[in-house]
Amino acid sequence: MHDEPPDTTPNDSHLATAAARGEWGVVRAQLEGAVGSDPGRRLLLAEAELRTGALAAAHGRLGPLVAELAPQGNTAGYRRALNMLGAAAFELGQLAEAAEHFAAALALGNTGADPLTIGRATNNLGMLAHLKGTYAEALALYQLAVPAYQRLGYVAGLAETHHNMALALRELGQLEPADKQERRAIAFAREAGNGRLLAMAQVGRAELALRRGEPAVAQAGARLGAAEYAAIPDAVGEADALRLLGAASTVLGATALAGASLVRAVALARAQGSRLIEAEAHEARARLYAALGQRGELAAEVAAARRLYRALGAPAAAAALEQWAREIQPGMD
Repeated sequence: MHDEPPDTTPNDSHLATAAARGEWGVVRAQLEGAVGSDPGRRLLLAEAELRTGALAAAHGRLGPLVAELAPQGNTAGYRRALNMLGAAAFELGQLAEAAEHFAAALALGNTGADPLTIGRATNNLGMLAHLKGTYAEALALYQLAVPAYQRLGYVAGLAETHHNMALALRELGQLEPADKQERRAIAFAREAGNGRLLAMAQVGRAELALRRGEPAVAQAGARLGAAEYAAIPDAVGEADALRLLGAASTVLGATALAGASLVRAVALARAQGSRLIEAEAHEARARLYAALGQRGELAAEVAAARRLYRALGAPAAAAALEQWAREIQPGMD
């Protein structure tokens, strides 16, 4: 999902500046109740809702806007709204809808010779492939998005895409190349002056530290990321950082901190409708209960995570969880 350059009127230059910096809480606060019928402002508010974790509100706002803009033909505003509607559906776990909107946006972008939409939609299709566990396909799609952003000099898009490339490389077991991509993402996020993207890449590096067996580094990075997301505010990003904080704290034996972090992560993700992060937080809680030897709670958390993964259409994540659970507790369904 992209931090995209907003379409604003000249009088909204201050909002454009705040959006470019990832200060979506500021944008949302200033636009709520002040958008009227203007499509550009409605689209910007929907994006602010999406970036601050109000996923259902963004989805509900974008659906009618897409329908309103469609009769105007293949315009930049329509392409952007269509891609963002797909992003909202993706975050809510409505993957079939997301795939439909991303594919439509990509087709329109190709027809309209619009490299920005091509980059956005291609990157988002990569995220769908990633969720399905086809990481090599996801990586290939992310790599296709890079030249479009390079032609535009769109550093925020490059930050997002290099972060996504790092996630795919991480799942392919290529931790050092993944870390290189996260460092590039951080550099682009700093160049863009975008705090949200910077927090995202920093949490990504913290996750890599945990995979490399450096839980103290991961814990520190996750704690910082949670604070940065809370300041935006971005409730979904904060939930993900807290999930990582809980996982790292479990490895370190700081079970009280792990438990509190994961309770908060589950609550935030559920409240915002982010089923993927809720699933991952339940899985992290299962690993905490395994460390504590609490078999009943372990089974309940595995069941909750598995149910969400299956509903999302994430078979690789569900299968990996089930294999781990059987190894920890033989006979577990």
